[in-house]
Amino acid sequence: NPTGCTLTLERRKQLIKLADQYGVPIIEDDPYGQLRYEGEDLPAVELLDSQMRDKTNAYSGNVIYLSTFSKILAPGIRLAWVIAPTEVINKLVLAKQGADLHTSTFNQIVAHEVGQHGYLDRHVKMIQDTYRERRNVMIESLEEHMPNGVTWTNPQGGLFLWVNMPEQINAIDMFKDAVLQKVAYVPGENFFACGGGENSMRLNFSCTKPELINEGIARLSKVIKAKLREG
Repeated sequence: NPTGCTLTLERRKQLIKLADQYGVPIIEDDPYGQLRYEGEDLPAVELLDSQMRDKTNAYSGNVIYLSTFSKILAPGIRLAWVIAPTEVINKLVLAKQGADLHTSTFNQIVAHEVGQHGYLDRHVKMIQDTYRERRNVMIESLEEHMPNGVTWTNPQGGLFLWVNMPEQINAIDMFKDAVLQKVAYVPGENFFACGGGENSMRLNFSCTKPELINEGIARLSKVIKAKLREG
């Protein structure tokens, strides 16, 4: 998120070494790790970091690993987990208590039950198949409708595609025109801290039926073509 790109195994190892060299902790936010549709499953950076150190019962590495049930079970299950060195966990516990005291016990019981009885594994397999189909439909629709000069990623996992338009198009300026056609996206500029991505957008393929994806891309393409004609 937002590009849909997957960090290769070699780059993950290089990242670990570089962060360790300069004493910089890595925060690995991994809500989409199980939503993989093709290619080899890759180990988390935290797991690689742990394997490169002395094996102990407690993790003492340089990575703070975050993940959640909200993307693989249900968005209303606001329940997540952290893997980190003990001293980091202790501070996070204090911060958590100050923020909301305690995570819903009911949500914890639900997550425990679906995990214990195999439902979660079956559910993840089902949404993998569903999202893979929707990703494929969106890519096919982009290939069918988009004008020359528009490019996009082909994600192996996650929920999003990253679309780059010709430089003369500003995604924020175009947004109102898209909404008038009843389509929306997240302008790429929103994902940059210091500027960039003005001609880019993030598209989500997970929550829309295939037939509506094709219609939405067709409408978005008309908006882009109109902007290109304006020059």
